[in-house]
Amino acid sequence: MQDVSELMNGPFYYSFIWLLIGLLFLGVAIGVIAIIFYLTRKKEIKSLANLKSQEPKKLDLDALKDKYLAMVDEVERLFRNHRTKASVAHQQLSLIVRLFYYEALGFHADILTLADLKKSRHEHLTQIIEEYYPDEFNGLEEGSVAQSAEKARELIKEQQS
Repeated sequence: MQDVSELMNGPFYYSFIWLLIGLLFLGVAIGVIAIIFYLTRKKEIKSLANLKSQEPKKLDLDALKDKYLAMVDEVERLFRNHRTKASVAHQQLSLIVRLFYYEALGFHADILTLADLKKSRHEHLTQIIEEYYPDEFNGLEEGSVAQSAEKARELIKEQQS
């Protein structure tokens, strides 16, 4: 019969690197669980009730008008010098008055279609944009850029704060 001492082995010692690898895997597993928990948690829905109020912007309407009137003048000058087509000039004028309404009133005319504008309370803007439409998309280069630019100037000048 074998001696009992031969059957029993002494303690087996693992290398220290295995402890580090095990701790690394444990850390990665905890990190993955934390990321999953963070990404799937219920987020607060933003509504008018919980939005922070912002200070109203001080708007220098005269400086804004000057800026946009200069843009209208530039479009008209480029057309007169034959550096742009009438359809492009009408597109630019349309964009200028839309952006002016956005900056002056906060009304997102820059992203609305003509049908959307017709539903708004801004009749004068809608009327001018509607007049620009045939000239913007007309391949025959008809329409008076000077007359359209003058209408854009009138719209910008008459805007009240």
